[in-house]
Amino acid sequence: MHPTPNHPLRPALAAVFATALASTAPLAVAEPDHHQDLNALPIEQLLNLEIITASKFAQKISEAPSSVSVITAEDIRRFGYRSLADILRSVRGVYVTDDRNYSYVGTRGSGRPGDFNTRLLILVDGRRLNDMVFDQGAVGTEFPIDVSLVERVEFVPGPGSAMYGSSAFFGVVNVLTKTGATHQGTTVSASAASAGTRKARLASGFARANGIDLLLGASWLERKGSDQYFPEYDDAAHNFGVARNLDHDGYKRAFAKLSWGSVAASAYLGRRTRGISTASYGQQFNDPRSRTVDEYASASASWQAALSPTLEVHAGVNLHRYRYQGTYIYVPDSATVNIDAAESRTVASEVRLLSTAFRNHKIIAGAEYASDGKRMLSNHDLDPYTFSLLSDSPKKRAGVYLQDEFRLGERVILNAGLRHDHDDEGGGVSNPRIALIVKAAAHTTLKALYGTAYRSPNAYERYYATNTGFKLNPALRPEHIKTYELIGEYFPSENFRASASVFQYRFTDLIALATDPLDSKLVQSNIDSARSKGAEFEAEWLRDDGSSLKTSVSLQYVHNGANGEWLSNSPRQLFKLNYAKPLRRDTLRAALEYQFTSRRRTAADGHIGGFGLFNVTVLGHPMGKHLELSASIYNLLDKHYADSASEEHYDSSSPARHLNAIGQDGRSWRLQASYTF
Repeated sequence: MHPTPNHPLRPALAAVFATALASTAPLAVAEPDHHQDLNALPIEQLLNLEIITASKFAQKISEAPSSVSVITAEDIRRFGYRSLADILRSVRGVYVTDDRNYSYVGTRGSGRPGDFNTRLLILVDGRRLNDMVFDQGAVGTEFPIDVSLVERVEFVPGPGSAMYGSSAFFGVVNVLTKTGATHQGTTVSASAASAGTRKARLASGFARANGIDLLLGASWLERKGSDQYFPEYDDAAHNFGVARNLDHDGYKRAFAKLSWGSVAASAYLGRRTRGISTASYGQQFNDPRSRTVDEYASASASWQAALSPTLEVHAGVNLHRYRYQGTYIYVPDSATVNIDAAESRTVASEVRLLSTAFRNHKIIAGAEYASDGKRMLSNHDLDPYTFSLLSDSPKKRAGVYLQDEFRLGERVILNAGLRHDHDDEGGGVSNPRIALIVKAAAHTTLKALYGTAYRSPNAYERYYATNTGFKLNPALRPEHIKTYELIGEYFPSENFRASASVFQYRFTDLIALATDPLDSKLVQSNIDSARSKGAEFEAEWLRDDGSSLKTSVSLQYVHNGANGEWLSNSPRQLFKLNYAKPLRRDTLRAALEYQFTSRRRTAADGHIGGFGLFNVTVLGHPMGKHLELSASIYNLLDKHYADSASEEHYDSSSPARHLNAIGQDGRSWRLQASYTF
């Protein structure tokens, strides 16, 4: 279905942007405020850094009921990260795969091919990004906010349903955007990169003495891409396996954020168009019309105030819309195209109270209500028109939660929380989380964690059925996970920290796309239970000369609970290293990143080898702080590697040819220049 011209979000977005633009008129442009680099802080101060994602209130990272990872704006600049996927690749225990259309995040060995990131909750400033049709968490170029506007990303691994409800299955990613005060000034940026990539962005931030804080941003990218080779299609009828002019990518984004005292508002709009080179879902190979379009839009407002010295209140409302359109080619040498479309519209609200009225207790209680007024799926052919699918399944959902951070003396914290959710389709479910945090010695903290989480089947999984090879399954059950984890943190000096954790996960009723052997159609099904166990280690050093080194090792094994089979796209080892060093004080820096991913089993029951990638970025200010130049090389050694394909990667041949693996980019580069007024 083509995008409809009228939608209630458009006036809301227009109002937020108009208010933001009107507020800029009387503002004087401030000099750039080069705020303190978190990476330059001593380790002990970093451990006392306050994060908000784990419990929905500010708490020290060393006292959070999880092993939280934080990636800062300075990390993003220093290591040349281009997308949220790049940012998450640097986090311990996380790996990202790409099918040359979307990026998929795996955590602690769990990342089934083609799952649309449904088990990872993505938040923007604490508000849900995952749509309500596919439950997809965008992390690639379809993510609607430019990473230059990100202040930090907090990743909380493990079950988060005790605070956030459905989808917070393997973890929660909270993208916290900058404010006008942290940006300060107007920045113009342009970049050029491999594969015919061009990008431009503009951002402006202001903070006034009367409390008004404003940030505006816009960005545009165009990528021509490169020809892609697939050995499974290497014959004369399929252009000898080469897909030409189908690797293109492009997006347009806009963002506004305004606060004044206890009131805040924000809005974003992002639209991405991506070519499909893999002939997925049984398409004709190498047809230049094949593409997908993803559009995210959101407008939100919130109010936060102290009702008394011991009681705070937060109330917020969020409008969210997602639209998707895929153009697929099934009929050879024909004008007929298949249009696959989806749209979700959600109005969500939340009220929460934070109380410190009782001695040694910090209690948070909240309630959420959301109306998914539209969860539409459609599919039809054009030229000639042929109807295949039209399904709309509105849903209402609600949740209440309670958490108590109880201090049992100076060294012990007991953190206990419980949430109950209910929706029209899946009924009710409750999920607890318990954490015991002990400062065992002057430099050592121990954490013992237990929690559960769930994920409700989405509209696509329940109701998508077409004559092109899909059938519905309204009897799907929610997925469930039960987790246990022990964490140790050690920080003997201001310049060194280390942490280690061991974990065990138990999954039941996991939903996956599979081929029904009775009719060869794709169907979403609850597979047998699975189990995961592993360990993670991380260490970080800071030196007096300003250099830093962070490294992590992840060891995990995920297997089917019924037959013990190693799950697909599950690496058993991950290794990461990030090293940054100033080459010339205050004017030139260099950063090196290494990421290793071990051998994996593919969805087609093959294997892909392990690989290690080096990325290098040099960042400089040759003419003072206003001008910033950077040069990055990704996959420095031009390593040939691939990611697993998934069930949908097959063509229109008879019998269909399924891809085993999808090749990834070789050596690539980016040059970028930014000027701040």
